[in-house]
Amino acid sequence: MKENPKIKHYFLLATYVVVLAYILLNISNIYTVFTYIFSILSPILIGIALAFILNIPMSFFEKKVLKSLDNNKRIFIRNLKRPLAILITLVMVFGIILTLFFFVVPQLSHSISTLINILPSSITSIEKSLSGSLHSTDLFNKIWPSFANIWNETLTAITSITGSAITNIVNLTIGITTTIINFFMAFILSIYMLASKEKLLHQCKKLIYAFIPLKYANKILQVIHISDKMFSAFITGQFIEAIIIGVMCFVGMTVFSMPYAILISIIISVTALIPIFGAFIGIVPAIFILLTVSPATAFYFIILIIVIQQIEGNVIYPKVVGGSLGISGIWIIISMLIGADLFGILGMIIGIPLFGIFYTILSKIVNSRLKDKNLM
Repeated sequence: MKENPKIKHYFLLATYVVVLAYILLNISNIYTVFTYIFSILSPILIGIALAFILNIPMSFFEKKVLKSLDNNKRIFIRNLKRPLAILITLVMVFGIILTLFFFVVPQLSHSISTLINILPSSITSIEKSLSGSLHSTDLFNKIWPSFANIWNETLTAITSITGSAITNIVNLTIGITTTIINFFMAFILSIYMLASKEKLLHQCKKLIYAFIPLKYANKILQVIHISDKMFSAFITGQFIEAIIIGVMCFVGMTVFSMPYAILISIIISVTALIPIFGAFIGIVPAIFILLTVSPATAFYFIILIIVIQQIEGNVIYPKVVGGSLGISGIWIIISMLIGADLFGILGMIIGIPLFGIFYTILSKIVNSRLKDKNLM
């Protein structure tokens, strides 16, 4: 009996409708299951992400710095190239982390403590100034009770938040411990992935070709190749851009004789890893540090960083990151805004390379169709 293609089409359509309806009606349960599965797989996913990031400097050291080991006659020496590249990468990463921990964190903590110590006397001075200038007027009698109520409500809110924090300290400790364990497991896993990345990639290709038709398998591998190229270029460009803005901040602070130039430049450089608006995030701890010197210095620093941010956002960032991805600056800003709106800070970070992947694939499809129509 000949199969009716319309019946098959309607059957597939009905199946899709039933599955979609089941998902919508049980969205909370499906979300719970998905969250549970994600929590189990999180060390693996984090390990893959770490391996991908660490592979960029590791490949550089392996192909550029340790390239001479390929000419060595002894196999043992040649086989040391990958372990040495991994070791150099880890030393570099841990060196940066330790520098930030022992140099930036204590200084930032000291600045915040100093600011907290001088804050009561500053508030008292402001209160006396306001009282002296407004005490004899009706305006003071209207403003002061409202200000006092706001101050009391603020203190009550802070006390409530502190109490809640103490109540949940056990859960917080458990969460931090779990996060540390998962990150440690992910880090170890990433080292194994880096050490045998060729073997793992070969096994993944075998799985794809074994279970997916050849036509689609080739397209999937092509998308994976484009994704790898885009994310690698984005991460590299982002690090270069962060270093540039850190240097600009150091030069500007040095020219205007601002204190803590090295410390604040490091903070700005690290936060600049977040696209476009990262430098503004770094302003917050920098202001805390400079307020311990003088409010005027903090104000001048804000003006300086706004100027640097304008140069960085309009000239440097589109040139460095956009150039590395092969995308114009306008598309980078649009993709970053869409990613931030959908996924917050994570969307700001991954939105640009994801758009780069979409842009590259769409360009290939458009060019192929135009070529088929003899328009290229």
